[in-house]
Amino acid sequence: MSKKITLSLGMLAAFTLSANAALVWTVGMKDNAWPLTGTTGGAQTNFWQENGSISALPGSPTSPQINQQSDNDYYFAGTYSSVISTNGAYAPVGVVATNELGAERAFAGGDLELRYHFNLPGTFTAGDLLSVSFDGINLDTSGADPRFGVEVYFNNILVAPEVIIRPANFATTYTSALFSLASVGAVVGSGADNIVSLKGISYNAAGGGNWMGVDYVQLDHTPIPEPSSTAMVFLAGMASLGFLGRKRSRK
Repeated sequence: MSKKITLSLGMLAAFTLSANAALVWTVGMKDNAWPLTGTTGGAQTNFWQENGSISALPGSPTSPQINQQSDNDYYFAGTYSSVISTNGAYAPVGVVATNELGAERAFAGGDLELRYHFNLPGTFTAGDLLSVSFDGINLDTSGADPRFGVEVYFNNILVAPEVIIRPANFATTYTSALFSLASVGAVVGSGADNIVSLKGISYNAAGGGNWMGVDYVQLDHTPIPEPSSTAMVFLAGMASLGFLGRKRSRK
């Protein structure tokens, strides 16, 4: 098959995947704001001042709606009865009737982890693809070189290496590469406590500042469909063209 045909097929596959991506959940919205008027959690999550320490898993799905009273764990409505081994050992919280209303808004001091708990739909398959997006909203600018690092984990498996955020990068969306459910041990259906974590890396000791705020965090899903008959005919036709091209070149 010619290089031109191979490139065309790759572009077709990339377009198909991006076109099929769909939102699974979001905590907050990409609005560069922290309103405290939300009543349903999720996109309307209220962001509260962090308390300066990392709480132990599993955290609480009913943290008070008060500054410095939220823990590191945000919960979507669901049932949490089983622990995924890469996340460690803890007693899951059980049934969460409604989305948690509030979440910590920033990394600060030793408070360097933000965790988001959720069940995945039973219709998702092991080969389906996921991605995590977030952006920074502000940070401590008292240092000589204000900056903060962020890594992204899914079930405690790294899915996005450190990005360093400076003031010029506020409102920039950072999105992980696509990764499969199987690659991060994701479990679908009610009961499974899947966790996305943002882990902050402080450069305070090197003039970077002591805190950084997060605007929103989002999980997207890209299903991998079975090839349609039309697609199979197209691929077969492209393969035939490549074969004919090679055959003719030998004459």
